[in-house]
Amino acid sequence: MNLKKEIINGRGYSIVKIPDLKKFEYLRETFLNKMGFKGKKNISFLRKKLALMKNHEINKAMVNLLSFNEASEIMIESCGKIVEQLCGKELLIQRRANTIFNLPGEEQRRQWPHYELMSGISPYTFVMWAPFHDLDNDGGVYYVPQEKSFETIKIEHNQGLVNGPTILNKMNSHKPVKLKFGEVIIFNPFILHGNVSFKSNLARIACSVRFQDKYKPIMQKNSDFLKLYTLN
Repeated sequence: MNLKKEIINGRGYSIVKIPDLKKFEYLRETFLNKMGFKGKKNISFLRKKLALMKNHEINKAMVNLLSFNEASEIMIESCGKIVEQLCGKELLIQRRANTIFNLPGEEQRRQWPHYELMSGISPYTFVMWAPFHDLDNDGGVYYVPQEKSFETIKIEHNQGLVNGPTILNKMNSHKPVKLKFGEVIIFNPFILHGNVSFKSNLARIACSVRFQDKYKPIMQKNSDFLKLYTLN
């Protein structure tokens, strides 16, 4: 499979194995340390604890990640072969990778269907998203194939809407992708995606980062969001 062609011209996303799993494992261990769980290698311990937390406790826990500035670089390097195939070695990458918690239960927040361009990101951007554990329930993210995403976006654009009923009414009709630890999903900024409520006694923890060729336009995002980076 031609990965770049599949992501740009095909389905719009692809699931691949992380080439340097040891680096990604190091990212997970560093994350656990930042969260105050040094020495506890079983991430299930943290997932169970997060699932029982109140929203304000989650917010407090997230503050511990503000100093995790190296997360973007570690994740990019763990997938360096893939990134180079898509953009070369000279990059613009997100300054701080997103570490995302998704908590079980109907009352928990959901990520509304959206596409990355809505945030003003460049159309030349790629997004990598990977869980810190096996993801075998509906706690992950669903992705709407590119052709269907375009069709839906055009309908709402013609109506002068963004995230109107055409998108929102279909939110629960999509099934989140299941991934194994060590797999990453890469998608383009035109793909509609989001999550749904799920039942579990464990929270979902994942990491995502955005990157592009440094020679491509950056649109509305600037150096507050992006930084220059050269792959090793």
